[in-house]
Amino acid sequence: MSKQTMGKVQAYGDLASFFRNSARFLLDAEFENNLFWEVIHKLEEGGKSAWSGNVFLEGKISLSSMIMPSGYLLLSTGTKDASIRLANYGKEKKWKIQGVTGPDESVTSFGREWLKGRKESSSGKKEFMIYSTSCLSFLKGRQAPPLKVVEPANWPRVQAWTTLFANESEPPLDCNALLSMSRAMMLKGNLFLMHKEGVGTCAMGGFGRSTPHSLVINEVFVPKELRGMGYGEELIIGLVGQAGERGKGNCILFSDYGGRQNLYDRLGFEKIVKFCELSF
Repeated sequence: MSKQTMGKVQAYGDLASFFRNSARFLLDAEFENNLFWEVIHKLEEGGKSAWSGNVFLEGKISLSSMIMPSGYLLLSTGTKDASIRLANYGKEKKWKIQGVTGPDESVTSFGREWLKGRKESSSGKKEFMIYSTSCLSFLKGRQAPPLKVVEPANWPRVQAWTTLFANESEPPLDCNALLSMSRAMMLKGNLFLMHKEGVGTCAMGGFGRSTPHSLVINEVFVPKELRGMGYGEELIIGLVGQAGERGKGNCILFSDYGGRQNLYDRLGFEKIVKFCELSF
């Protein structure tokens, strides 16, 4: 058996079995694998099932994966050999997937093997950097500003800002999907506005999902006319403070900004891994 086809792929009949067998492995790289908890939660909440499985090399899990409702394959951190093995397994099973997403190394290895010998090529690749910080360490010497939980009466402003956020992203995000997420965050008390005396409401942000020990910061937005005044930095400090108050030890966030003076670099967040989405 060649090195490329070594390893065992174990598929599971239900999400409970998958998560029971994968949880410890996923937790070993909780920041990198943070999306798994949200996808599993949504699938369980909606009563849907999806393919899920692990790749074992030398008797140990080397890669976890699942097909999401979007048709994309979600990968965990893992070895190159495990990603190659999974790609060959998917070909054998004649998977019809739209693409693959996860840590860059896993996605790149899977994508190269998946497309090998095919006429089609990948149609696009989106890249993000995952950042994290310890709430306790981050807040030392910093005063978290008060944030206001978004209420239904605030929805017109949130709707307008979410639309701007979606359109300003590069590439633009699906506005309807983002509005749906904003509403869900609001209804769960996870979306906030920051108000400054003499300025008014000046920033928005919240938590889109969680892992066992962390909250994931989403939709950090400051209107164009108020940018460059430090409100984004204050908002992040406030959100980390909120996470700490909720008993979480860490905050995670995704950033697609690759230029100089990244806000999260300036604030001292740690770069964890490059995360990407590859479309077929």
